[in-house]
Amino acid sequence: MRRLSGATASAAVALMLAAPAAMAADDAPVPEGFTPPLTSVEVFTAWETPLTSVTIFSTKPKEATTEALEEGLKAEQDGGQKVVQLEDRFLFDFGSASLRPTAKDSLNTVAAILAEGSSKVEVIGHTDSLGGDAVNQPLSEKRAQAVTDFLVTAGIDKGRITSSGKGSSDPIADNKHADGRDNPAGRQQNRRVEIRYSS
Repeated sequence: MRRLSGATASAAVALMLAAPAAMAADDAPVPEGFTPPLTSVEVFTAWETPLTSVTIFSTKPKEATTEALEEGLKAEQDGGQKVVQLEDRFLFDFGSASLRPTAKDSLNTVAAILAEGSSKVEVIGHTDSLGGDAVNQPLSEKRAQAVTDFLVTAGIDKGRITSSGKGSSDPIADNKHADGRDNPAGRQQNRRVEIRYSS
């Protein structure tokens, strides 16, 4: 009979001991009155690793306060409007205007915020400077429309929403460094969908 080395035997015992604990954790009942915490989701892009995108959203947006939802999405005040900036890599695959499955939670949070009011809503798509206007302008418009369609499906009155795209014409960061080198972090900030509504 073949004997296990000390290290191998220890590892095997550790696995056997860990298995029941893991099973017990999976089968444990949810305590009465348990409220799920805010959830944090990280999305890594294959084309610009190691940049990451973190969006915080409520697991039950309809039950959270508007203030909590806005805080989770980092909404900012701009005059009489609130502005939510959603990065494109969380919403879309690179160069695509089809919403990713990961877009659902943050857009449901936006819909829960907008459901509390009746003000006009602007959905504006933005891109970075790569690709030129012939590519970026229609892409920004299609992405804004995809977000608009989601919000309408989620119950927001279509008559409240205007959808538009600005291509690369309204950056919030530098697409290139001062010495002319590419600036991936700046371009990522520029690729976004902006949602504006009266506060």
